[in-house]
Amino acid sequence: MAEQTLSVEVRNLGEVNDYLGRLPESTFFHAKNVFREAVLASDATVKRRFESQIIKARTGALRRSLRTSITGTKLSSLKASFFSAANVGGTAVKYAPLQEYGGTVRAIDKYRNVPGGPYLNIPTSANRTPAGVMRKSARMLFNEGAYIQKSSAGNWGVFLGSQMMMVLRKQVTIPARLGMVDAADEQIPTILSRLANLIGEE
Repeated sequence: MAEQTLSVEVRNLGEVNDYLGRLPESTFFHAKNVFREAVLASDATVKRRFESQIIKARTGALRRSLRTSITGTKLSSLKASFFSAANVGGTAVKYAPLQEYGGTVRAIDKYRNVPGGPYLNIPTSANRTPAGVMRKSARMLFNEGAYIQKSSAGNWGVFLGSQMMMVLRKQVTIPARLGMVDAADEQIPTILSRLANLIGEE
């Protein structure tokens, strides 16, 4: 299967294209600069969400996957893109759409032998670094003698000694929080205003 990227489509693109169609070709480089500044501003807005901990960066791969691109050699082909790359330094980044739009992740085929399975394994605080990165995978834990049992609260989990290292869940819900679409849409009024200036409109 081909790797997929998360690309952003803005809601008022028709109005932007209408302005581009009215611009003389001599304004191409000015229009390209308008698009470049807008897409860089969108990128900066989303990255501030990581800095403010609205999105908690565990490995940093999602933040590093954010890309901007300006293509086209004339006004009719001018295009600005703001997207999350599918691969960063050899690491697959598949979860950008889930972070952007939110959704529910359901267990498919793991822990089927556990009553009520299958389950997802969610690392507990004992199995996470201060940044929230999982310390040990399930395989690593089982290689060290981990076992599955119910906690005192009645939840199935993966234990190492007396410590629950992973809790088993049927599903987890991820809220929409990346904000790429909103960040791009916020730039539309500025783009329209600057394009209008190029054709002498107020």
